[in-house]
Amino acid sequence: MAEFVNVRASEILNQHELVEFLKSRFPTTRTVGRNTLKDTQCVEVRVPSNSPEFEEIRRFVTTRRAQGIPAFTNFTIGSYLRKYSKTELMNAEVLRLVITPHFEPCGEECGTMYETLCTHCNWGRQISDLVLDLRQAPQHKDISETIAWVEWIVSSRFVRAFSENKLTGAEFHPVFDLRNPIKQSREWQQLRVTGIAGELASVMKLGKDPFSPSQVSWRCPLGHTVVAQFLSEVFLRRDTWDGSDIAITNALFGQGRNLLRPTPLICVSQRMYRGLLQEAMKGFTFEVAHLV
Repeated sequence: MAEFVNVRASEILNQHELVEFLKSRFPTTRTVGRNTLKDTQCVEVRVPSNSPEFEEIRRFVTTRRAQGIPAFTNFTIGSYLRKYSKTELMNAEVLRLVITPHFEPCGEECGTMYETLCTHCNWGRQISDLVLDLRQAPQHKDISETIAWVEWIVSSRFVRAFSENKLTGAEFHPVFDLRNPIKQSREWQQLRVTGIAGELASVMKLGKDPFSPSQVSWRCPLGHTVVAQFLSEVFLRRDTWDGSDIAITNALFGQGRNLLRPTPLICVSQRMYRGLLQEAMKGFTFEVAHLV
């Protein structure tokens, strides 16, 4: 596994000092995104996590955080990127599945009903069938999610492969199209993961970002969810995994508000990972996870 840190700085966030530092010290720094304000820029650089370059950036950022400079303390700066060989993925006992395609509008904007159970983090539960504007669903993908984070849809091909391979840990529910909300979609179904991945192990590291590993960005006052980056690979307690081929964690992530809801992590067995590869499914990436 090769691990990198992506460091991004934006002048819109008053991070002019960091922008100039990255541009002057690292020739690989590149401009990203579009300038939303005239004469501002956003830049990004990628460095190995165990490199002298990362240590130089870490000293620069942590010094200014210690000084309480808002442009450094109020925002996350940097995130981990892990790249795996095919052999590493094939040898993993379990893997974290990350859904990559996102689309809007989300279900609530189309008539899907929710019961909100926490006003602090917007944790809730869906209490109606899922209604979406399926014209916006990513085509040529087998799994995608809306911007609400918790609404996952899969193709009929995905459902068929799941059944034929006798995989466990999921149910598939109807999806209705906003254009005709009484007619069930033939192409899409809602993925409801019933498998239990259980508890995060104590060795898993969460933090605000690579430069503040001892704190998280936010916690729900009632303990439902946390806003944090994964500073290590995912580690799960083996005694809380129920053995399903696809499962979700008890832990939730994200500070939900308005249409956004906290979401669990999705993990899959090696058997499901190989099945998805064999069927050439599209719409996700994988990271190695561990049962301990």
